[in-house]
Amino acid sequence: MFKTKKCGENFYDFSPHFLYYTGPLFYLFGLLLCTAQHSTAQHSTAQHSTAQHNYVISLTTEQKRRKHITEEFGKQNIPFVFFDAITPNLIEETAKKFNITFDRSSKATLCDAEIACSLSHIVLWNFVLENNLDYINIFEDDIYLGENAKELLNVDYINSDTDILKLETLYGKIMLSKMYHIKCERNIFHLKFKHTGMGGYSITAKGAKYLLNKIKNTRLDLAIDTLIFDDLLSQNDYKVMQLFPAVCIQDCILHGKSHFESSLDEGRLSVHKNQIPAKPLAKIKNEFIRIKRRIFGKEVPFK
Repeated sequence: MFKTKKCGENFYDFSPHFLYYTGPLFYLFGLLLCTAQHSTAQHSTAQHSTAQHNYVISLTTEQKRRKHITEEFGKQNIPFVFFDAITPNLIEETAKKFNITFDRSSKATLCDAEIACSLSHIVLWNFVLENNLDYINIFEDDIYLGENAKELLNVDYINSDTDILKLETLYGKIMLSKMYHIKCERNIFHLKFKHTGMGGYSITAKGAKYLLNKIKNTRLDLAIDTLIFDDLLSQNDYKVMQLFPAVCIQDCILHGKSHFESSLDEGRLSVHKNQIPAKPLAKIKNEFIRIKRRIFGKEVPFK
């Protein structure tokens, strides 16, 4: 069983139905206590609210990152739950549940840390369907939130045919499309070209079902962000929207360097030599897209 933690509590100690019906009562009880308790206690109580479903993927050992997230979400009184990230020793057990295979040999294109990261996201996608949720917001544990985040994370402004709403920006130039105004001086547009990164996104029940059907019974050789924010974007039955300006950004993008240690970087270096080079035709296509993006593309700002 995969564990999520709610500010130190085991999420799976409670059944989903119990939380669904009693969550609002806990929240109201927390409001009555908040005037008499310290701000950290207020934050803990707020996380019993079922008004939003915000999940932050984090290793249990990453206390510095968890402290950062608690402070960052606490600034806007946003409820969230820590999801204990899948670790390399759980890869085989977790992958088996979805009948997914990975190459973990000396010729692997993904390191164990990347595989474990992918599986953490996949488990949360499955969580959406198991609990009949309309959507959840998923974050990495090194992100910063922008203005009006609490209101924007209440994702009531996307159409029913949307699979994913990308909440973050990488600050690189991407191709934009028609903008649709939503709220808080923000827009959304249909993301049709590559914009990778897993810092923050909303996934709907439709999107979770679509992606799980795509990856089950397969061998996964792509990084999870390459799969959902690049490789699948050309599919007509898959729709990703981008929030503009973004309300989420990773630490290394915002500051130009990371203030948190990461096992991903070292792992990626170990498999870099195994990356399969693009075929000549694909190289030409990629170069054309790169030039087009450089000339006509625009950055997604963070606000």
